[in-house]
Amino acid sequence: MTPARTRGGGCCGCGGVTALVLLIVVVIFAVRCDLVGAAERFRALVRDAFTFNLIQSTVHQSLVTALGDLRADGGLVIGWREVQARVLADRTTSIGAFGVQVPIGSVRVELDVSGNRVQYLLPAGDGWSARALDGKTVLLTVPPPVVNDRVVEVQSDPSRIRVTIDNDWMEHIIPSGGDIDRAKALIRAAVIEAGGSRPALAEVRLEARNTARTFFSSLFSQTVGSELDVIVQFSDEVDGDQAPLPKP
Repeated sequence: MTPARTRGGGCCGCGGVTALVLLIVVVIFAVRCDLVGAAERFRALVRDAFTFNLIQSTVHQSLVTALGDLRADGGLVIGWREVQARVLADRTTSIGAFGVQVPIGSVRVELDVSGNRVQYLLPAGDGWSARALDGKTVLLTVPPPVVNDRVVEVQSDPSRIRVTIDNDWMEHIIPSGGDIDRAKALIRAAVIEAGGSRPALAEVRLEARNTARTFFSSLFSQTVGSELDVIVQFSDEVDGDQAPLPKP
């Protein structure tokens, strides 16, 4: 007797086809997701580049405009400091004839003047540039602070001026009021020199850096429309390879 056939095994190829179809669907889905992700990343890069260039252009133009406005005051004012100055003035008297002069004595007048005040600023000239580092930070290069020689307060109170007169040659030369007046005429130049000395300017640099950071951080943030942090460096701290700003 011939045994009956059973039908439980089914088609062995059907499972393989189904698995292949599923694999193809998964691959297509993965490729599509990757393409979508790549497109999003590309759009983000384009958007970031546009934003960066916009920030760079905006802060650059804002700086040019600000410097044009600051030129009336000479630059960005940092503040005032009290300066003590010393003035030395000599007068020599001589006699002679036929082109030969023989000194017979001299007067030295020394003035120690306290209570003078000088104003410091970042001059609105060369040495400025602004460069966006990213969408939130700007590197600002500024010139070193200087004394504003147009605004100097010279002490005129006699109680703040100590006068010392030194006569040689046994005081043969009598000092006059003119000697002291000539010395007083030199006070302003002495105040500017004292205020512009290396130690004095070294103390002002920190204040200048903070003032520039506060002023331009507010300015750039307003013009760009988002909060920007400003890093300040002085032009004498870099190699000087940054492009100069155009004249406004």
